[in-house]
Amino acid sequence: MKTTLRAFAPLRLFVFCFALCLSLLALFPQSASARPQANITSPSQLIDAVNSLRLANGLAPLPVHPILMQTAQSQADYMAATGNVTHARPGGTYTQQLLSLGFPLAGDLSAGGFRSENILNTYGPLVWDAVPGAWQDAEHMNTMLSGNFTHIGAGVSQSGDSYYYAVDTAAATSSGQQQESAAAVMTSAPSGSSSGISEFMVPVTVSTPNPDGTVIHKVQYGQSLWSIAIAYGTTIKSIQSLNGMGGDQTVYQGQELLVMTGATQAALPTSAPTVEATLTFAPTQIQESTPASEPAIAFTPTLFAEEEPANEGGSSRMIVIVLIVAAFVGAGMAVWLIREPE
Repeated sequence: MKTTLRAFAPLRLFVFCFALCLSLLALFPQSASARPQANITSPSQLIDAVNSLRLANGLAPLPVHPILMQTAQSQADYMAATGNVTHARPGGTYTQQLLSLGFPLAGDLSAGGFRSENILNTYGPLVWDAVPGAWQDAEHMNTMLSGNFTHIGAGVSQSGDSYYYAVDTAAATSSGQQQESAAAVMTSAPSGSSSGISEFMVPVTVSTPNPDGTVIHKVQYGQSLWSIAIAYGTTIKSIQSLNGMGGDQTVYQGQELLVMTGATQAALPTSAPTVEATLTFAPTQIQESTPASEPAIAFTPTLFAEEEPANEGGSSRMIVIVLIVAAFVGAGMAVWLIREPE
């Protein structure tokens, strides 16, 4: 019996080392190129992408509202039918369409209310592996990341090889009922502006620091924590912490927020800069996007795509290879040492 067990000892050791090597290979991390990319071909996929962006930035996802689904889809269909990427609507404005369909829109209705819209045209389906380049400015980001909005809707339409996308966000009244001024707004003449990208959000003007180094911002109409944080180069969480807001994202017109401490008067400009950019698109990328109707605030969108070090995958692979070779060499030596003498 003892001789039989010793005869099978090398085989058992070899099997153990082989299983160890397989376990190491299973733990080998996938490279960044293996990350899935979503081809957006339906409204639900577009909503999921926007809500995933909100979650990544510490915001609650927006619930879908059927009226916003209707306004966004009708706008996507209208753009596909006309071939124009536009916020203009036949027979009225975006605000009038929302009110006529019964959406209880919050905000100053004479100024358009709290609603916003992002639109996009691509050749072939939109590949969402990060925020589309044309939506990375402050106005478009505010449409998706504002804490003022309560609901979302999306539309996707196709014409030949071209795809047209619309994302509609809006804030409903706390009562869920339309405001008294809704009827008058629905019958009023459309305003001259047709842009729906944060159209009525007052551009953020950066305040000068006080002598004690504090910076106070007075919230203007339509502004959100997101747009304020971007303008001052800070974060939503920092503003919430400085003002004891907890996780509350709601701000209101006239509210004074402490946005920075320890600042110097030379560190901040007195007004938000205006940035003009020329975009060049590859055939498979975005072909056209309507510019924002107000000054854009420049920022580097580092929040939306994490990059892994280029040598991380190579180092991990080398470690695994060394371990595998060591395991097999150790197994071979063990087999040689415990083999039966001839």
